[in-house]
Amino acid sequence: MSVRKIMLLGRSSLVISLPKPWLQLHKLKKGDAVSISMRRDGAMVVYPSVKKGEDRYVQIEVDKNEPKELIARKIIALYLNGYNNIELKSTGVFPPHQQQLIREIARKLYLRIMEASPKHFYFQSYLDESKVSIDLSVRRMHSVAYSMCKDAVTALKENDLELARTIYALDDDVDNFYHFIRKILRSAMLNFSLAETLGVTPLSCLDYKRLVDCIEHTADCASNIVKSVILLNETGYRIPTHTMELLVNFGSAATEIYNEAVNTFFEEDLNKANSIINKRNSLWNISTKISESILKEQEATLVCTICSLREYIDRIIDYSVDIAETAINKSLSYV
Repeated sequence: MSVRKIMLLGRSSLVISLPKPWLQLHKLKKGDAVSISMRRDGAMVVYPSVKKGEDRYVQIEVDKNEPKELIARKIIALYLNGYNNIELKSTGVFPPHQQQLIREIARKLYLRIMEASPKHFYFQSYLDESKVSIDLSVRRMHSVAYSMCKDAVTALKENDLELARTIYALDDDVDNFYHFIRKILRSAMLNFSLAETLGVTPLSCLDYKRLVDCIEHTADCASNIVKSVILLNETGYRIPTHTMELLVNFGSAATEIYNEAVNTFFEEDLNKANSIINKRNSLWNISTKISESILKEQEATLVCTICSLREYIDRIIDYSVDIAETAINKSLSYV
């Protein structure tokens, strides 16, 4: 940390000089504008204004035998790290399965394919990060995940395969929101000017990151529930009525706790968040009863399915508790 003396300029203006390495880092010169904001702790932050039109570009090579999963993870990582112009070049030619994967990932990340050939792909992101509402984006993501949870319980109760398949397809929408919001949060943590525009701090970015992680995991659980419903239906087995009632009640309670937890995050209601955390123990009784009902089953397929369903619902409750704890931490971050 450098120390600067306050100097008098003219009759009443007080000024300080800016460190030369900082000016060189941001390529600032005489006449350029900088932005100043005051933090809650009274400290003053100076950062360069956002410069329009400076898109980050990256080029990577992809081996024709490279696993699909690794290619997908590379593209997502580049996207999350703020590269708006991404070019992929093959060491040979992209086989059909790689081309299909690349196009699918680009679609999910809302990247526009500008050039495509057997040997290379070039795509761009036209997202204006400064105009994004993080709160609104998270609420929309939650709305889809909450709907998935409610409908998953309904599909389980009514053995509705059409509804189950619809819910399973919605998981992609939640994943799209997840990557989009993570990109914005990472950019805000690296760009103080953007963070100021979005109204977030590095600490609140961490809270939002934890929240969207839990929402995404909750949606995965809902997707796994309906997947179990579909697979069980194919076997022809049916869950006994008493056990089904326990699972439906357990799932409905978990869904409502999840919804309450997310709302509490935005409301910053400490008492409500604490109440949600305490409900975990009371719901453990239902989970125990489901475990006891499993002992009465002789069919291995039913035993595995019931165990899986209980586990997925348990996880939804655990993620809800994590959200409630994050809400408490967030509400007391500045006191």
